[in-house]
Amino acid sequence: MPDDDLPRDPTPPERATDVDKQDPATPDSSPEPEASEVESARLLANQARSELGAEGFSDQRIDELASEFIARDIGEGLEEFLRWARAEGQLPQGSGEIF
Repeated sequence: MPDDDLPRDPTPPERATDVDKQDPATPDSSPEPEASEVESARLLANQARSELGAEGFSDQRIDELASEFIARDIGEGLEEFLRWARAEGQLPQGSGEIF
């Protein structure tokens, strides 16, 4: 990792470090997929939308999670995404909203 003193995920997924996808963490935004990854994120969100939507996830949250999943190269495939998305939750971290 570079010596730039910026906050980084202390335990990044192994795949993320293999392809150097650990951009500095910014508290007010989620990682965004690169231009070449946008379509993959959109397709993944669409594949997961009916299942996660039935569990209470909003369309916007599903899109955000899919973008982050692809941008950080967290895993591969729908099943990995569904498990990860459920662990991340329905609300963006730090939103302060409670259901």
